[in-house]
Amino acid sequence: MTIRSAIAPFRHETVIEWPGRPGGGVSRSKDVETGSRPAPVVPAQTLPAPAANREIELKLLAPAGSFDSLASVPVIAQHARNRGVFRNFENAYYDTPDRQLYRNRIALRVRKSGKSFIQTLKRPADGTNPLARHEWEVPVPSLEPDLALLPPEALEIGMDGVGKGVLEPVFVTKFRRRIQALDLPAANLELAFDQGEIRAGERREAISELELELKGGDAGALYDVALALLDVAPLRVGTLAKADRGYRLAYDPPAAGVRASKGSIGAADNVDEIVAKLLGDCQRHMVANQAVVEEGRTPEGVHQMRVALRRMRTAISILQRQIGSPTLALLAVEAKWLASTLGPVRNWDVLVVDTIPGIETHCPDERAFAALRAHVEPRRLHGYEHLRELFAGARYNRFLLTLGRTVERRAWRNDIASGSLGILAQTADEFARQALERLHRKALKGGKHFRRLEPVAQHELRLVLKKLRYGAEFFRGVFDTKEEAQRYLARLADLQEGLGLANDAATTGGLLAMLTDDTQDAALHRGAGLITGWQTRDKEFAAGSLHKLWKRFAQGAPFWLP
Repeated sequence: MTIRSAIAPFRHETVIEWPGRPGGGVSRSKDVETGSRPAPVVPAQTLPAPAANREIELKLLAPAGSFDSLASVPVIAQHARNRGVFRNFENAYYDTPDRQLYRNRIALRVRKSGKSFIQTLKRPADGTNPLARHEWEVPVPSLEPDLALLPPEALEIGMDGVGKGVLEPVFVTKFRRRIQALDLPAANLELAFDQGEIRAGERREAISELELELKGGDAGALYDVALALLDVAPLRVGTLAKADRGYRLAYDPPAAGVRASKGSIGAADNVDEIVAKLLGDCQRHMVANQAVVEEGRTPEGVHQMRVALRRMRTAISILQRQIGSPTLALLAVEAKWLASTLGPVRNWDVLVVDTIPGIETHCPDERAFAALRAHVEPRRLHGYEHLRELFAGARYNRFLLTLGRTVERRAWRNDIASGSLGILAQTADEFARQALERLHRKALKGGKHFRRLEPVAQHELRLVLKKLRYGAEFFRGVFDTKEEAQRYLARLADLQEGLGLANDAATTGGLLAMLTDDTQDAALHRGAGLITGWQTRDKEFAAGSLHKLWKRFAQGAPFWLP
């Protein structure tokens, strides 16, 4: 695909007033090649804009044909600054032959609008706001990108060695945009309805989405508007930008789950900042894996999404002892609901991806394991289909939006009596020591008389250790004890793994019973027996070293001690 063919030129941009308020009508069309533009409308109240070269935007996926009904939603009709305009856009996205921009999560495009061309470079922004991206825009004379026209700071990260000569068009987007300006009491927003498609060679993917962009004021207003729109239409939170979707369409990269980021909590943080960082990190971790789960090509997406939810529930559990926030309690309820829905899919994944291949290597029986796979796969695929339906549902999307609004607005502050607000100013050092020490003592108590623990008590200890491990990961950056923290976490991980074998065997046993209860398939029953026998052997073998692992943990020094 040549650069010139990447964007097929078109002659006109239509500017039509959109009847966003009662009594509004359709106005005139203008040929933008004459240079005519509607006069800008200055809002009565201009609020502080986001930082320079920073875009804050929330995306919602909408069913085709739903845009007109959304225009009459009160939050739009009552706060529209103008009647809106229609515009047509065509964009070419560029990358190097070795996909350097894609690998660095950078989007470089040239947009054709009338006779004008705008070059835009975007990359993820640091910080706690998952809606924020760095963005630089400059005019260019033609369809070809010209990096020399961008400011130096735009090229500082991920652009080493990239020059005009090695860039090539990868995909294009073509869509019609309906733009509405909203002036809310605490924010100025731009609402864009986009309908069109992404093209990468012969491959196509439809675009039907809303973009809510913060122009000034409170970013929490993005979530307010999105929640209001969710009440009247089956919208979904968009977790992928158009560039992300285009790269996937063009490159079809291997699916890969996204792991949790390293702890961002430091000694300078207070409890208020700790809550925001923990919830924000868990939110990003969960959302980053949603598209991976929807693709269903790797079990790592479901696994990482469950990890994100466990981390979130652990964080809320730790925080609630100090804060006692009803807002956080409601988030924990929704996180538990979602985790319970993901759990069965994860269990079938583990059976297919880990358990069966691992045992088959040592106990080859082609017919038995083929029968197992044949019976498991329909259940596993049904589970993924159920998750796709869940992600499209109102409850899941309301959870995502409420979580985002809670973090942005720091809603837990409203749950605390004014006389207790000082809790939020408590230092990270003091808070982390108390939280970790409490969990550590609980683990030691749960493991007392370790050799005589019944299976139920072992399982409860494992859950406490899991919370302790997540807590240690959250707060290890608070203390200047990097090596000690790493050793502590390693001891925890070894003990968890040993205790987990019994839980894995119990989970697998339940799955095998579901498969075999209603069938007389001899090969299937033989395969189930092989797995049961092998896991029983593993559990008994591990039991011999469990006490040693417990002693290593119990006798090791916690890294947070002064």
